[in-house]
Amino acid sequence: MTKVQLSLTDQEATILSDYGSQFGYNLPKTIRFVISKTTEQVLKEAIPTFAMSHQTEKVALGALEDYKQGKTHKIEDVDKFLRSL
Repeated sequence: MTKVQLSLTDQEATILSDYGSQFGYNLPKTIRFVISKTTEQVLKEAIPTFAMSHQTEKVALGALEDYKQGKTHKIEDVDKFLRSL
């Protein structure tokens, strides 16, 4: 864990305190909340997403349906299972 010490102007502290009070947060918790949400947004923008092909989507949806219908089973030892193929 990294600790950070920062200085806020009275106006900044008031704005953040007022914002956090809507949620019942004190100033430190509000600052952690804001940082958390900002970090989440940065990660969403930094991690690329790729559209899957129609064929892959069809296979995945079929597998999901099989799972919901109980047609699948849990593999305890993946390495052993793969060697048996």
